[in-house]
Amino acid sequence: MSENNQKPIFIIGCERSGTTLIRLILHSHPNIALPPQTKFLKKIYKRRLQWRNLANEANRIKLSHWFTDHFDNHTKLPDLGLEAGDIRKEIVSSATSLGAAATGVFKLYSRKFNKPRWGDKRPYYIKYLKQLLALFPDAQIIHVVRDGRDCIASLMKMPWWKKDLAYTILNWQEAIQEGKRANRSLPVEQFIEIRYEDFVSHPEKWARELCRFLGEKYNSDMLNFQEIADIAVPDYKMPWHSATRQPISSTAIGRWQRDLEKWQVRLIEKTTGRELKEWGYRLSDANATIPFRELLKYYKGFVGYRLNRWFVLGLDRLLSLLYPWPLSYKAGRNNSP
Repeated sequence: MSENNQKPIFIIGCERSGTTLIRLILHSHPNIALPPQTKFLKKIYKRRLQWRNLANEANRIKLSHWFTDHFDNHTKLPDLGLEAGDIRKEIVSSATSLGAAATGVFKLYSRKFNKPRWGDKRPYYIKYLKQLLALFPDAQIIHVVRDGRDCIASLMKMPWWKKDLAYTILNWQEAIQEGKRANRSLPVEQFIEIRYEDFVSHPEKWARELCRFLGEKYNSDMLNFQEIADIAVPDYKMPWHSATRQPISSTAIGRWQRDLEKWQVRLIEKTTGRELKEWGYRLSDANATIPFRELLKYYKGFVGYRLNRWFVLGLDRLLSLLYPWPLSYKAGRNNSP
């Protein structure tokens, strides 16, 4: 196994953009294990001042207890099918940095499948790439892009999505803008962007392209991911991931035309038209009046959204100044105590 093939893999993008599909396809590769979506990585990063220097065993024990105390739906750790005690032992024995601690958890998962390479899928990471790369500087990142109108229409129907249309538009727009920034700043061997529509229209071609990017050999089992969906997708997620039990299909392309009202389409295209066109999505030029209250809600939401992001990122910069200890994990390097 080359050093390149040990690098962690992260799948990012706006929610409902096809990240679960890509995750299952890669998880079907004989060398790669990608767990159901987790929610612990940003939580331990945000609290890093609590753990301090993980070269100190007492601090590793403290961090390990956080994992066992938060073995619940807020972290999604139970979805990995691991024992809390095994996670605790792994962290105490091997975590000299926060990145190494998280790696220990993901490696426990990959060992269940006897696979050498691990990764994670969480769309949310698109907004925190700088922090993600501080933990995993050699990570390979796959950004999945989907027509914003389809993403937004799908998100608005999800039982777990409690945001209004204005926020949902801003959420997609920021994911696209962050992806554009990453594409400019990261090397081609570290960052790749793929369109959902291209992938489902030509799955083998793009599965091969992903393998080329990751330094792995293409395996035809990757496109038979539906055979492992019952194991790889938690039962409670099946109501919105039922398509994972079926072969790849392009039928979800353009559903916004029936799922969105004309004024909603016009609002989306008015506010995200530049991003849509940059990614090759043709505007409909929907001729409908946008309710003034919805337009006002968008621009008020825009200000609030940006202020919140400014505050969150500013706080992170401050915490980084106060944290002088190692954060990162690099593949192929000795990260043990």
